[in-house]
Amino acid sequence: MRIAELLRGHAGGLCADEAAVELLIWHGHWMRGPACGVLVRAGDGEAAWIDWEGAVSVLEGGGMGCSSSEAAVLRIAASLGGGVPVDLRAALGGLDHRNIALVTAAVVHANGDRGAAAWPRPGAGSR
Repeated sequence: MRIAELLRGHAGGLCADEAAVELLIWHGHWMRGPACGVLVRAGDGEAAWIDWEGAVSVLEGGGMGCSSSEAAVLRIAASLGGGVPVDLRAALGGLDHRNIALVTAAVVHANGDRGAAAWPRPGAGSR
């Protein structure tokens, strides 16, 4: 997926930014369809990034069709990648096992341990 490669390239070298991007890529919802078009900003075809504050603003304004768990994953990613405040109590409470595993891997990665972050396969551990 070209967008994923470009996002990874833009975030490369900054553990928290990498973790945020990987969380959204592995989650899946935010990298396809209309959600991707709202979330991802592209430059000259060789760069892509996410405006984290803008994404959360659109989310809060009702401009993104998503489930509560998809919204929670975006909020957590925005906190890691852009420092956008997130209420973890609210965000984590509605996540299934797979999404908790994704968030856990992102937190470990953001903490600088790239090797320990075990990103679950799509569909693995979901209920």
